[in-house]
Amino acid sequence: MSLLRSFAFRADLPVKPVRTAEEAADLTTRPERQSGTLAPDALHVAPPKEYWTPLPKPVPGRRVAGTLPDDHRARFVLRLPRDWNGGLVCAAASGITDERTYDLYFSDFALSRGFAFAATDKAVRRLVLDGDTVLMPHSPDNSVRRWSSRLEALCALARREAADFYGRPVERAYAVGLSNGGYVARRAAESDAGLFDAALDVSGVFWRADAGNLLRELPAALRAGTGPHWDEAALARAGYPPAEGRWNPLRAFYRMVYWEASLGLFLGDVDPAYAGPAESYDLDARPASVRETIRRFENTGDLKIPLVSIAGRRDYLIPSGPHAEGYAALVRARGKASLHRLELVDAASHIDTNREMFAFVEPLMPRAHRAFDEMTASASRAAA
Repeated sequence: MSLLRSFAFRADLPVKPVRTAEEAADLTTRPERQSGTLAPDALHVAPPKEYWTPLPKPVPGRRVAGTLPDDHRARFVLRLPRDWNGGLVCAAASGITDERTYDLYFSDFALSRGFAFAATDKAVRRLVLDGDTVLMPHSPDNSVRRWSSRLEALCALARREAADFYGRPVERAYAVGLSNGGYVARRAAESDAGLFDAALDVSGVFWRADAGNLLRELPAALRAGTGPHWDEAALARAGYPPAEGRWNPLRAFYRMVYWEASLGLFLGDVDPAYAGPAESYDLDARPASVRETIRRFENTGDLKIPLVSIAGRRDYLIPSGPHAEGYAALVRARGKASLHRLELVDAASHIDTNREMFAFVEPLMPRAHRAFDEMTASASRAAA
């Protein structure tokens, strides 16, 4: 994997409505696996191929793609299998990835079980210039503040398209997501919109203005990881897991690839006036308006539907203590613990592709698939 350098700038991007619909002989990645043309973002988040969903036969149906109605910055893809079980799975892409991100992680799995599957890029745009330089335009239209509403708009659109295609309404809908897509799935579980029946997040980001979040954790981690020796005590205070022995190179990999780029991405969104070094950022010393901006999109923990959360204890980007366990604590404080299940995996990290470089890392995707099957079976029993 290339090293990433992230440069953020603000721009108004030209947009126009787009919609295509076509009949497809196979909605899965089976043809792309055979031709070697899988979407790069799908490969970025998926584990090695021995973990991919087996696809012994094609899944024919309709593929609809384009931009969301009345919001033409956000792109989506919707797959409607002919052999449909009445269910719908909707996802917001992780990080700065696109609407093809979950082709291997969730889409193949859902389609093989008869679910329709839809994903949106959240209106995120990026350009990879030379293999390791990423340009990330920023504007109010692609802010994290709008990500949750875009998942809801996608679900509403997918419900209409499914009803038109099948001649009957969606029976049950589920929100899923990874990383910041997992944050959006949590927000869907907290929503009063009534669009979803249950939700699943994997390595979900926990956003709170007045508690630990990435804008506090990542600067502390960068300071602790500067120089020849790590400040282990400072990393522990920031919530990061220890990295003894074989885990130390994995943590160094996250320090080199993700920490500064991720911090730059969110500073460009919620605090674009900041111009100092990334490692010197102090959220609590910044104007109160910055924390108020975060408060507008923070998690509430006030679950309206069942939610399953899965996270690795060796996550060196979204540490499970402040994020997975911190979110679970907020849910308990809201009196909604009965709607939440948290599964922590000792040998798992953040991105399942780590398994390719570090053979001791356990991928989370198989866990997510088992949890999804259990979640949907429970939702079906509850609806019966």
